[in-house]
Amino acid sequence: MLTVHQISKTYDIEPILKDVNFSVNAGERVGLIGPNGCGKTTLLRILCGEEHPDSGHVSLTPADLRVGYLDQGFDPPPEETVGEMIAQVTGDVDALETQLVEIAQQIAISPTDAWLQQAYDEVLYRLARATRFNPAQMCEVLRAFGLDSIPIEQLAATLSGGQKTRFSLARVLLSRPQLLLLDEPTNHLDIVMLEWLEDWLSGFSGAALIVSHDRMFLESTVARIIDLDPKTHTTAISYAASLQRYGK
Repeated sequence: MLTVHQISKTYDIEPILKDVNFSVNAGERVGLIGPNGCGKTTLLRILCGEEHPDSGHVSLTPADLRVGYLDQGFDPPPEETVGEMIAQVTGDVDALETQLVEIAQQIAISPTDAWLQQAYDEVLYRLARATRFNPAQMCEVLRAFGLDSIPIEQLAATLSGGQKTRFSLARVLLSRPQLLLLDEPTNHLDIVMLEWLEDWLSGFSGAALIVSHDRMFLESTVARIIDLDPKTHTTAISYAASLQRYGK
């Protein structure tokens, strides 16, 4: 599902990642650990395509794998509402179908317009990945993270810091990911929310790579640990040894 081959990354002259190799198979839950500043977030950003490595490559199987990435810097656009941001990840099928018909009508008038054809292809691709809106599922996830009382017409940028963090996680879970890349998903979660997330992950059919400093959460959710060493800038995979060093 995810294969990382010889990834290296340097900022200025300081190596961050060096010859990083590992894979995450379908259905696996894998923890990524290491001290602050060792490159965990950089690695996740490379895996989701937000940064590029200096060398090496990342392979996804299949190539159009749906990846849900939770970062630590969620900053909603000032003009978008909570409801609009949820619709972006769940896919508004009715709206996409209407848009597709409108573009098709324009293409019939201007069949040689390359821009219209590109727009049609893009909407068709989004429609293929979308799902019918499921209000019950949305309510369940929002309620689990204490967000169900927030009006969907509220601007997402006006949420508190903790609400933004939990809303970002909720959006990732609602996006129907096949591969989860979670960077500190336990931030701003209370015990009940943590337990709900652990249960959700136990029933998740895809794969997950989780960065967390919460050892108990990792012990409850992952079966394997990838240890990013700050001295060698590469990874070692050894569940027992990694957790032992991690707990010191």
